[in-house]
Amino acid sequence: MRILFAAPASVGHIFPLVPAAQALRAAGHDVLFAGQTPIEQLRSTGLPAVDVGDGTDVRAAFARVLPDVNFADDERPDDETMALAARGFAEHGRVTIEGLLAVAASWRPDVLVHAPFQPAAPLVAGKLGIPAVVHNFGVSTGGMPGLLAGLLADEYRAHGLEGPAESTVLDVVPASLGGDGGGWRVQYVPFNGGGTVPADLIGRGTRRRIAVTLGTVVTEWEGVAPVKRLLEQAGGLDAEILLAVGDTDLAPLGELPANVRPLPWVPLAQLLDACDAVVHHGGSGTMMTAAALGVPQLILPQGADHFINVAAAEAYGFALRSAADTVDAGLLDRLLTDEALRKSAGAMRAENAAMPSPAELVANFESLLA
Repeated sequence: MRILFAAPASVGHIFPLVPAAQALRAAGHDVLFAGQTPIEQLRSTGLPAVDVGDGTDVRAAFARVLPDVNFADDERPDDETMALAARGFAEHGRVTIEGLLAVAASWRPDVLVHAPFQPAAPLVAGKLGIPAVVHNFGVSTGGMPGLLAGLLADEYRAHGLEGPAESTVLDVVPASLGGDGGGWRVQYVPFNGGGTVPADLIGRGTRRRIAVTLGTVVTEWEGVAPVKRLLEQAGGLDAEILLAVGDTDLAPLGELPANVRPLPWVPLAQLLDACDAVVHHGGSGTMMTAAALGVPQLILPQGADHFINVAAAEAYGFALRSAADTVDAGLLDRLLTDEALRKSAGAMRAENAAMPSPAELVANFESLLA
C-alpha cells in the first residue's frame, strides 16, 4: 500500500503526523511526504519528501493576505481567529494544488493523509478518487477543513468538483479532551525531531526542574519576550529552569538568574522526561507532548489555537494559566507543588496511553482499500 502524507510547512502541523507514517512504514507500506519550504523540516523526520510549494513559507503567505493582523489578540473570539487563520493557510496551500496533483497522479497513492490546515489535499483526493484521512493534531481544528474548502471553492469548480469528498477523521487526543470525533482515535505519541540530549538530562536530577519553551512559531514572530517576566520571577525559586528556545536571541532577557540554564535544541519529549513541570505558550504539539508524559503545565497563551488549548487543559485539570505579564513566583511554586495538578496530569497520561497506538491503527488504513 502507498500512503501520501501532506502538511503545511510548520513542525506543529508536520510532527503529529510522523508517528502514523512511521508505523505504516514499519508495517511494510510505502510512505511519501509532500511539503513546502522549508523542506528541511521534513528531512528531519527521516521520511522521503517532495516539495510541492512555490518556494514561499507560511509567514510569507500570511503576510500577503493578512499583513496587519495581530494573532496574539486574546480579545478576539476563537471563531474569528480561525477564520483569519483559514485565509492565511488557504493562501499557503492554494499554490500546492497542481504540484500535489502531479505527484499523486504519478506516484498513485492508495490513501492520502493530510493535516487539517492543508487545503489542497482534499481537492486532490476528490479529483483522483483516493480515500482521504484528515489527521488532526490536537484539541480542535476549529472547523478548519470546511473553512478552507469554502475559500478554495473556485479551485474546486475549476477541477470539476463541487467540494471535498467524504474523509475519515483521525483524532490524537482522548475524547475527554476534545477532538472532532466521528472517526478514529489514536494515542498521542510525541515526535519532536532529532537532537542531542545533554547527558545530565537523561532522567531526573537531584533538584527540581522546570522546562520553559515557546515552540517554533512564537520565537520566530516574538522572540523571547513572552518569558521575560517569568524568568525574572524564577530567580528566587528553588528549582533549575531549563530555557529551551534553541538559537533564539536571548539578549532581550538581559542577565539571566543563576538558576536559569539556556539549552541548545533538545527534543521536547526527552527534555520533559527529565523535568517536574513545563511552562509554554499553548501550542498543540507542546501541550500534548507534556500531556502524554504526565508533566504538569503552566500555559501562557500567545495566539492562534493557544486559547482553545489552555481552556481544555484547565478544564481537565492538568494545566495552570497565566498572562505572560502577570506570572509570579507563587504561581511557579504552585506548578511544582500542587498535588491535584500532578494527579490530573497523571490521569491524562494514563487516558492517552490507553488509546490504540499508531501501530494498532495500521489495520484501519488497510481497511480503506477493502
